[in-house]
Amino acid sequence: MNKINKIVEVKTIYIYLFCAVFIVINILSISNSIASKHKNLEHKKSSLKNVKKKPLKTKNNIKNPAVNSKIEQSKQDIEFPRPIDKKIKNIEYLMQNSYFLLMDYQGKETLISKNENERMAPSSMTKIMTAFVLFDNLKKGKIKLEDQCVIGTDAWRKKGSSMFLNYGDIVSIEDLLKGLLVVSGNDAAIAIAEAVGGGYDNFITLMNEKAKEIGLTNSHFTNPHGLNEPEHYMTLKDLAILMARIYQDFPEYVHYLALEDFTYRNITQKNRNPLIKESYEGLIGGKTGHTNDGGYGIIGAVKRNNRILVGVVNKSSNPQIRAKLINAIFDYGFEDYKKLELFNKDKEISNLKIWLGKHDNVGAVSKEDIAINVPMDIDLKDILVKIEYNGPIYAPVQKGERIANLVIEVKNYKKFEYPLFASSTVNKVHYIRKITQILKYKIKK
Repeated sequence: MNKINKIVEVKTIYIYLFCAVFIVINILSISNSIASKHKNLEHKKSSLKNVKKKPLKTKNNIKNPAVNSKIEQSKQDIEFPRPIDKKIKNIEYLMQNSYFLLMDYQGKETLISKNENERMAPSSMTKIMTAFVLFDNLKKGKIKLEDQCVIGTDAWRKKGSSMFLNYGDIVSIEDLLKGLLVVSGNDAAIAIAEAVGGGYDNFITLMNEKAKEIGLTNSHFTNPHGLNEPEHYMTLKDLAILMARIYQDFPEYVHYLALEDFTYRNITQKNRNPLIKESYEGLIGGKTGHTNDGGYGIIGAVKRNNRILVGVVNKSSNPQIRAKLINAIFDYGFEDYKKLELFNKDKEISNLKIWLGKHDNVGAVSKEDIAINVPMDIDLKDILVKIEYNGPIYAPVQKGERIANLVIEVKNYKKFEYPLFASSTVNKVHYIRKITQILKYKIKK
C-alpha cells in the first residue's frame, strides 16, 4: 500500500512539473512576442497614442504687436522664413546683395540667409580664426598677453593693412592682438602665427585643426590674414559659428573685437567696423574684411535682453552697402522676431512609459536649453508642443539614451525638432515580476 501511495505521489509531482513547464513556456512565448512587437516599432513612426501633447508655458511675457508683413519676396533665392516687414530700415539692400546670414547664437538657427553654405573668400574675417587660436593658447596658459616677441622680416614686409611693425621691433602679444583685430594688420597676423604657433606653417595647421574641432565643416585656411589664395575659403555659416564660439569659449577676450582704435609707434588708427563707429545697440564685437575676391565683408554679434544674434555679410560692392546691409539684417532680427525660452537643459519635460522595467516610467530631458525665435505676431495659441516616441519603451534603458523627439510646431511658420534623452537608468524587472506584468497585460487585453 505504501508503495502504491509513493507511485501516486511521484506521478502527481510529474504532472505538476509538466503543467508548470507548460505555463512558463507559454508565458515566455507571449513575452518574446510582445518584446518583438515593441522592438519592431523601434524604427517606425510613433502612432498617435504615443504622441504626448503638452500645453506651452514660457518664461517670457509675450507681447503680440500686429506686424504688417505684406512685402513681396525678392526674385532672388533669399531664404526668408516668411514675408518681411517693409518698414525695416535699409531692407531694400537685402534684395540686392548676394551673401548674408543672420543666425541665433544659442540654437544656431538661421533667421535669414542667402548663399550661407557657398564657399567664398573670407578676406580679413579670417583673422577671427587667427584670434581663436591665440585665445585658446592664452586660456591654456601656453602664452601670456604680456609676453614679448621679436618681429621678423616676413611680418615686416607683408603688404596690405598694417599696424606698421618694423623689423626687429619687440612687441607684446596684446599689442599684436589689438593690431590684428582693430586695424586688421596683416603684419600682426604673421607675427602672431610665428610667435604662437611655433612657426608659420605649424600655426596654419593649428587653424585647420581647431576649425574641424569646433564644427567648421566647410572651411580651409592657408594663411592667418585672409589675402586671396585658391584653397583659402569659408562659408557664411562657418563664420557665424566661429563668432559664436569666440563668445562662448573666450568671453574674457571678446572685448578686443569691439575696440574703437589702436595706437602703435604714435600712429592711431580707427576701427573700420561700421557697427562700432555708430555704436550699434547691444554690439558685442565683430570684424570687417575686404579683398578683390571677397568684396566688402563684415561679421558681428549683438546682444539685446535674452537674445544674441550673429550677422555676416560678404561680397558687398562698397563699404556703404556693407554698413547698410549689416544694419538691415540685425534690425530685421530684433524688430521682426522675439525669442521664446521653453525648456531648460536637463530638466524633465515628460514621463514616458516603460515596458518590463523596475520602474513604470522614465523622465525625458533635453541636453540643451530649448528656445526658439518666432515672428512678433505669433502667440501661444499658435504653438503646439508634442513628444513623439515608440512606446511603451522596452527596458533596459540607460541614462542619456535617446528615447524620444520633442516637436514644436508654429502655425504658418515652421517646425522645430529636438532629441530627448532618458534622465535615469531603468533596469529590467526580475523574472517573477516579469511574469506578473505579462499576465496583467494578457488579462487587460
